[in-house]
Amino acid sequence: MLRGVLLQVHRYTGLVTLTFLAVASITGCILVFRGPIDHALNRDLFDAPTSAVSAEASVAAVTRWSAAHPTLQALSFPLHPGERRAIQVSVAPKAGQPTPGFDEVFIDPVTGATIGARTTEPGIGRRHFVKGVADLHFDLVAGIPGRWFLGVVALGWLLSSLAGFYLTLPERKPFWGNWKRTWQFRRSSPMPRLLLDLHRSTALWLFPLILLLAATSAAMNFFGEAYAPTVTKLWPLKHDLFDNDPPEREPAEPRLGFAQGLQAARAHAGRTGLAWQPATMLYLPDWNFYGVKFSPDGVLDYSNLGPVDYYVDADTGAYRHQVDPYNDSMGLKAIRVIYPLHSGEIFGVTTIALVFVLGLVTLLQALTGLYIWWKKRKSRVAARRAKQRKVTA
Repeated sequence: MLRGVLLQVHRYTGLVTLTFLAVASITGCILVFRGPIDHALNRDLFDAPTSAVSAEASVAAVTRWSAAHPTLQALSFPLHPGERRAIQVSVAPKAGQPTPGFDEVFIDPVTGATIGARTTEPGIGRRHFVKGVADLHFDLVAGIPGRWFLGVVALGWLLSSLAGFYLTLPERKPFWGNWKRTWQFRRSSPMPRLLLDLHRSTALWLFPLILLLAATSAAMNFFGEAYAPTVTKLWPLKHDLFDNDPPEREPAEPRLGFAQGLQAARAHAGRTGLAWQPATMLYLPDWNFYGVKFSPDGVLDYSNLGPVDYYVDADTGAYRHQVDPYNDSMGLKAIRVIYPLHSGEIFGVTTIALVFVLGLVTLLQALTGLYIWWKKRKSRVAARRAKQRKVTA
């Protein structure tokens, strides 16, 4: 009876979720290469005729750009854009100013001149392709309802995977001798048998990683509603300022510039003993904070638990807040580890490549599962009709 129930669970949760899992796997594989793809499609924005620049030079370039565009506020930018790369700056209108037709600009890292601009809205054009793929992957370009729906799909994927694993367990002895065959496939097998073997064997070999991918997907899709509140309830954060609403205040220009904000954040890093390099500069208008993300080499990535963030007052330079998963509670570690695990960035290139393989395997699972259901459906329908004829006779 249990196997029969789990077979129904595996079959129908798989059928319901397979289309969306196929979309998620294809878009996920593309997102593994999102940086190179975006650069290849938009070289006119990303390329700059200069060598790599220092953090101070990047800040100086953004400061010059800001002075030339007084109605706009730079919100974030990399401090080490790389060899012959423009500085990619997220921008927004200042209080009371009209909204421009863009929210991201690319500036020359030496002169601060504008190279180009774009919006970060999803689309199919080359400017918006990567953002479109990302939104399709995370919420089907449907906002919060789409994210919740994909969260349910992820839970169905998790349930289907657990049921499928149980169904591979042999019913007869010898246990290991019979189960060993399920882990294998032969290329010489007929196509129906080969696809069944591929469906089962790939799932078995990668079962822990598939479960991890499904679980992290569900956690990310229900992050604010369930995951983060649960882990922070279990392990309260030591520094939880951003869980509160920002203070009510009249919009005002920060008294300090980015250079002073970077200097203050660096000074605090020195006091804490952090030997990492500043990687990204931020400004949070609602809080009037400057923020700096630190990484081991000054380039932002999310290996291990990601960067360490320090925030200082944009008027006084005084230390205000930190996000340091390496010296906080288990709650912050649990929050920070979700994205690196899901994207594969946790251990660098090796695990990123592994996530790409998992995306291909997920697509294979969806396609072979559909084929197996379709192939066996004929016999099920024939058996059901024969039973009906026998009853009516």
